[in-house]
Amino acid sequence: MRLRSLFFIGAGLLAFLSLGSAAGLFWMSTQFQSRTTGLSDSIERVHSAEQLAHSLFLLQVVQEFASIHASDMGPPISVVEARRRVSEMLTRVEQYTDTPQERALIANARSQVETYLRAPAQERLSTLRGAIEATAAVSASSIDRARAVRDETTRVSDAARLLGGLLAISIVTGAALVLAATRTRLYLPLLSIRQALAAFKAGQRESRVAQAGPLELREVAAEFNDMADTLVSQDARHLQFLAGVAHDLRTPLNTLKLSTELLLRAPTPPPPEKLRESLLRISAQLDRLNRMVGDLLDQTRIEAGNLELRLEDTDLCTLVREVAELHRPLSQQHQIELTVPDGPVPVRGDPTRLIQVLTNLLSNAIKYSPLGGRVRVLIEQSQEEVLLSVSDEGVGIPPGEYERIFAPFKRSASASAELPGIGLGLSVSRRIVRAHGGNIEVVSQEGAGSTFRVRLPSQVPLA
Repeated sequence: MRLRSLFFIGAGLLAFLSLGSAAGLFWMSTQFQSRTTGLSDSIERVHSAEQLAHSLFLLQVVQEFASIHASDMGPPISVVEARRRVSEMLTRVEQYTDTPQERALIANARSQVETYLRAPAQERLSTLRGAIEATAAVSASSIDRARAVRDETTRVSDAARLLGGLLAISIVTGAALVLAATRTRLYLPLLSIRQALAAFKAGQRESRVAQAGPLELREVAAEFNDMADTLVSQDARHLQFLAGVAHDLRTPLNTLKLSTELLLRAPTPPPPEKLRESLLRISAQLDRLNRMVGDLLDQTRIEAGNLELRLEDTDLCTLVREVAELHRPLSQQHQIELTVPDGPVPVRGDPTRLIQVLTNLLSNAIKYSPLGGRVRVLIEQSQEEVLLSVSDEGVGIPPGEYERIFAPFKRSASASAELPGIGLGLSVSRRIVRAHGGNIEVVSQEGAGSTFRVRLPSQVPLA
């Protein structure tokens, strides 16, 4: 489940509970208002019925004595005024009539009152009794109606209290569920990630994060675990690389130390031939050290994006001949064969960097070729490109490692551990050639040697 889905579910649950609470409150408010209105109407009808009965008694008294005072301070009430009050009270009672039974009682009361009002003097008492009884029936009905409304209001109040309790429990439960889900699905996974980061930062390289929670947090945990595995693997490769560098540096340093000690401890100066051989060995080991340090520096510059090229028009054949002549004295037990055009082969490039590439390729070919083996260097030119091939008769490279050997600090599995090298020469060479707009590729056959091909853009022949 995604974090967005979890958020929508929690928000939807809280929104549902909020809407339910609002609907419940609205229902309770409507019910209470309705019951209050009904109860108020019933009270008004009871009051109006009592006033009607009182008006009837008042009318009877006025008709007997012609007129009376309504109060000590008020004016006298005439028969006409008493009749008007009876009619007004009767109309007011009719305003609060809802059910057919109530309308029938009101109609009977009106009929009895009108009969009383039309009755002659000798029949007034008998008709008054009927009007009073009809009015009392309306009053009793109103009282019953008020009691029913009161009982219904009580039931609604009980239901409202129950509904309010249920809504409160639902809101508390929903909030608790949301908080529990947030803690389980969000807080604990985030806490686990933070603890793993802190542990990894403190040096516990085995620290990993369990993938739990929403999809986004599981992806973060997976990315952290992959990053941690990568860093641990890089640390292992760096340690391996440092061990390899230390081993490869120790070999030429030991040779240098041995050669210098032999010269220093000799009781007499060695003959010129022996001295020359020692100096050649020292020079060769210094060249190896220089190439190793140069490859390390170049790899650092490449990774930092600071590889600089000083491009100029140059002859590739001249560069190849120079590099070959430099290696002939250092590899007299190998045959270096050059197949290059008689004329110049112009390329646009940095001569120093191209010599570095040629040196790496030729040194590798010599290093991996058996004693007495041939190292062939071939240059071919076409309209589109210049092809430089360096072939050896060495152990070869398995097809599955053609790209691996161009990665930093990687060497072919078929290379002997005793052969010097830190696995940077080919990586640096490919980056240099690609910076010139070309590429390096390799074809090989295990046990029969390898051929490295450098392709560079072709240029207009030099003048």
